Amino acid sequence: MPPARPTILIIGAGFSGTATAVQLLRQAREPLDVVLLNESGRMARGLAYGTDSLEHVLNVPAGNMSALADDPDNFLRYCRWVDARWHAGSFVPRRIYGAYLESLLAAAESAAGPQGARLQRVVGRALRVRPPAGGLPAAVLLEDGRELRAEHIVLAFGHVAPEHPLDAATREQLGPAYTGDPWRQPLAECVPPDARVLLVGAGLTALDMLVSLDRAGHRGPVHLLSRRGLAPQPHRPQRERPAHPEVASVLAGAGPTLRAQLRALRQTIGAAVARGEDWRDWIGALRPHTPGWWRALGAADRRRFLRHLQPHWDTLRHRCAPEAHAVFERWRADGRLTLEAGRIVALQPAAGGGFALRWRPRGAVGLRERIVDHVVNCTAPSGRLAGSASPLVAALCADGLVVPDALGLGLLVDADYRVADAQGRTAPWLHYVGPLLKARDWEATAIPELRQHAAALVARLAVAGACRCA
Repeated sequence: MPPARPTILIIGAGFSGTATAVQLLRQAREPLDVVLLNESGRMARGLAYGTDSLEHVLNVPAGNMSALADDPDNFLRYCRWVDARWHAGSFVPRRIYGAYLESLLAAAESAAGPQGARLQRVVGRALRVRPPAGGLPAAVLLEDGRELRAEHIVLAFGHVAPEHPLDAATREQLGPAYTGDPWRQPLAECVPPDARVLLVGAGLTALDMLVSLDRAGHRGPVHLLSRRGLAPQPHRPQRERPAHPEVASVLAGAGPTLRAQLRALRQTIGAAVARGEDWRDWIGALRPHTPGWWRALGAADRRRFLRHLQPHWDTLRHRCAPEAHAVFERWRADGRLTLEAGRIVALQPAAGGGFALRWRPRGAVGLRERIVDHVVNCTAPSGRLAGSASPLVAALCADGLVVPDALGLGLLVDADYRVADAQGRTAPWLHYVGPLLKARDWEATAIPELRQHAAALVARLAVAGACRCA
């Protein structure tokens, strides 16, 4: 007989964990305990929205950032309550979004009826998950010795931390002149105002760090170095929702191979731009079709995409706020910012101070050199679980409860969000929701997709009998 109050334990209180908890609290129609476990006391924040800086803004307009799939204007109403000047096309500070998630969670908790769900917030570091055994439900073991039991566990952790672009010996040599995780400490506190700064990577994190330096009045030059040297692309300033052209027929008529599909898309988008249309609308229109397209690709085409096309996809698909892009263009026009493509070969102390950076430009044989004073790791988050510093992730892999996908994008998860184990089996008590769904769907890192996944997971839990929801 099932317990009178079954428990669903969610590990991780960033966006995905919070959105899942909110959906459970809002929809439960019978007694249910929802336990939200987070390492820090800042529930509903996560790394993305934990910043206190006003200059770090969302990379998606407010009109498309609702956490609720069934209420697309939910966040926009919150924004207008905070500041009536904000509109659907506004790029608001990330800390506002963190506050929004906190308020959404609190409202769902308050509105949950006595016969519905109740929320328990737990602060602690999970070390291991123990499967159900001997008639007892699954357990999560915490670093402080506590043990939490639940009939269903939802893993909601995010990306693995970015890999270091420098080896351990070089990092040790740089010492405080190297920032491996720029989100852990404000960059202005680490970097002297006249320092010559190297940002390794040229994506959204690098742009955020440039904006931080700009707001702090940084005077020294900044050098962006990435393997492709692709400049960030901005969203257009807008007050209206973008158009959504039809791309399904383009993909369907192109054939099954990646090469044919890419050729068809280039020709179609090129013709649309020649007619005066915005290429951003076409890239955005791919979103609902991306999971099906990715699943249909063969293994060779997936590897080909990751090797040759992913940097271009990331640049065109994951765009920045116009305000942030304006900082990038102003610094480059002033000659204080350089962006180049290449790979680091060596970093060594320079005789006159600082460090001599030797790097090989993309496609070149010879090396170039410049002097830098501080190096910041701005490379993208990783999906390679083998590189995770999390003891929980390490234990899940070692115990065979989860399996990384072959391409290092995330976890093997089935259509019902059940996690596959080392034998390829899925357990009805263990689920995953979050950006590591990228292995299954490719498009699984932005709010418009993650909110859909949270809602779909709750629906699957209801079907599986974990809870009774509306």
